[in-house]
Amino acid sequence: MTGLTAEQLRRFDEDGYLIVEDVLSEEDLARIEAEYREILDRAADGLVRRGRIRPLRGGAFSERYVEAMRQIDDMYALYQHLDISLPLVEDLGLSHTLNTGPEVFRLLTHPRLLDIVESVIGPEIYSNPIQHTRIKPPVHCLPDAILDSNVAATGWHQDSAVATREADDTDMLTVWLAVTDAFVQNGCLVVTPGSHRKGVTRHCPGMASSAEIYIPETIIDLDRVIPLEVKAGSAVLLHKMTEHGSLENRSEGIRWSFDLRYQPIGQPTGRSVFPGFAARSSARPDLVVTDHAEWESLWRQALHRIVNGEADAAFNAKWEANAGHPLCA
Repeated sequence: MTGLTAEQLRRFDEDGYLIVEDVLSEEDLARIEAEYREILDRAADGLVRRGRIRPLRGGAFSERYVEAMRQIDDMYALYQHLDISLPLVEDLGLSHTLNTGPEVFRLLTHPRLLDIVESVIGPEIYSNPIQHTRIKPPVHCLPDAILDSNVAATGWHQDSAVATREADDTDMLTVWLAVTDAFVQNGCLVVTPGSHRKGVTRHCPGMASSAEIYIPETIIDLDRVIPLEVKAGSAVLLHKMTEHGSLENRSEGIRWSFDLRYQPIGQPTGRSVFPGFAARSSARPDLVVTDHAEWESLWRQALHRIVNGEADAAFNAKWEANAGHPLCA
């Protein structure tokens, strides 16, 4: 196992975050991009046939994604094909989709990644379904009012805040993986070091959706905020209580990352309506999901249960009581 050193674990415990370089290789990144290029082209072809966009002319995935985003008035018509979670909406239908491809599953179960996770939470590792792909185009490609953190700036928050109360005691670890370089100009992460030791911070319900909760900037210690600039293939580990967000993408290219979350097997996920899976286990290796088709089937079954009314699609409502608080006005 090539996990974290004792010094890295000490820094993570002290700061609430840790940058780990060279988690993914160039080959890993190329395989991810190839899978996403295929999905983008398939989705774009459908939009072209319906007369919603013109044929894409760019070569690289980044160029084609920006070109498509400049043209569409509804980003979800494209983006729902690229995320690795179903959207957090009450009117989920069978037309909603996500990327459950083999390369994303390979990413979720990457041995180097799981070695790092094991260093923090132990060998019984569950892949938590609170996960996203964030592919952020230049801000000038987006409507002025867009608030969705998958494509625009991400407001200040703690990752524990997006889970339901049943997961308040879950030992959840966020692994933020950079597919492209992330720097200040293109919207890298920003954190408040040591903020995880404060406990739960007040969050406000989002105006656009319950998924877009945020900590009012007025209660963030802005003098202590630092940007986390990282190279493609690097990871940022985040404690579930660390206050963080991301900047707007002011560059001309995309800023692409994955938000992945892991926890010990057996603890609540905080989004039980969506499926997680055992990614590694020394105690019960028979529980481990090793086939991407099985993972894909779990998501398909979850969607059908929600659409058929067999599962409650209610998500995180624990911050709605703060809607009338002066800080949230």
